[in-house]
Amino acid sequence: QHANEDVERMLLGNKCDMEDKRVVPKAKGEQIAREHGIRFFETSAKANINIEKAFLTLAEDILRKTPVKEPNSENVDISSGSGVTGWKSKCC
Repeated sequence: QHANEDVERMLLGNKCDMEDKRVVPKAKGEQIAREHGIRFFETSAKANINIEKAFLTLAEDILRKTPVKEPNSENVDISSGSGVTGWKSKCC
C-alpha cells in the first residue's frame, strides 16, 4: 500500500509442510497473487521448501528491472589501484 508502484513484490504462503494445519487454501493464495499481478510461492522455512527459489526469483526480477548503467570515466576503479597516489604499504 505504501510502496512505490515499481517495487517487486511476491506473496509467500509459509508452512506448506503443515498441510493438516492449513488455514488458507493454495488456490486462494494463487488467486490473490493473480489479482495483484505478483508471483506466489508456497514455502516452508522449517523444511527449506521454495525458500531459495523465492529469493532467487525475486532477485532476478529486480535485476531485470534495473537499468544497466554506462561506465562513467570520472569514476575511479579502486580495484586496479588507478588514481591512488602517495600510498605505501607499511607496518606499524
